Amino acid sequence: MSMPTFKTISILFIASSIMTLVGCASSADQAFDSQTELNERKMQVAKDYEKCVKKSTTEEEQSKCEALLKAAEALQ
Repeated sequence: MSMPTFKTISILFIASSIMTLVGCASSADQAFDSQTELNERKMQVAKDYEKCVKKSTTEEEQSKCEALLKAAEALQ
């Protein structure tokens, strides 16, 4: 193999390796952001459920609160 061909192949290999690493990093960032968003949503639903339970005085109101609890469970 001649030297220019070897250099070209080496450069292409290095460039493709860098692009692969960058692609993996952005996927990890997206996964982290999605998990953070999901956790924030779970916390909001839990707070809404807690408020609902404190305010409810009848069985009907409490059953509405149960819908919030089921929504929180569905997020898991």
